[in-house]
Amino acid sequence: MNLLIASFIGPQEILILFIFLFLICLPVFIIYRVIKKATSRNNTNWSGDEVEKQLQKYQEANFTKKHIKEYFPVKEGNKITLIQFSEVVDFSITNNYVFLTDINGKEYLVDLSLSALEEKLPDEFIRVHKSTIINSKLINEVKKLDNGRYDLLMKCEKERVISCSKNYNEKIKSIIDF
Repeated sequence: MNLLIASFIGPQEILILFIFLFLICLPVFIIYRVIKKATSRNNTNWSGDEVEKQLQKYQEANFTKKHIKEYFPVKEGNKITLIQFSEVVDFSITNNYVFLTDINGKEYLVDLSLSALEEKLPDEFIRVHKSTIINSKLINEVKKLDNGRYDLLMKCEKERVISCSKNYNEKIKSIIDF
């Protein structure tokens, strides 16, 4: 019987068997040894549920919304530039297009509407006009106009003055605290 089986196994089959053992069984054995060593070191018997809980806790700690929302992606030709939110002065509409202005005064075209942006942006961004969302941390000066409106001078290399609508005066007052 063994002679009959041996006659069907040639060098190619032995090579395939060796590759199978090396690529499949060896990694499984190594993973088993690592888990066994870790559990014996901690004197803990980890069940599948406990391993799953630890993995979920790790993922939540490292991939929270806070960590993801540090940059805003904008397209420039065939590349995507990531601009830190701390460098974004405002989002404004000009000729039916939404533009992002950074602290250097450079403008980037944005693919989203202002209402969609308002939902996705961090809390420091507030809407001050139907066509403008600003970064409240970059307000340099507030000027009250005679008609009850405000002009905001933003921290930007180029002078950037943003006029606010009366409808948003309460938001501006709450940020400035006056």
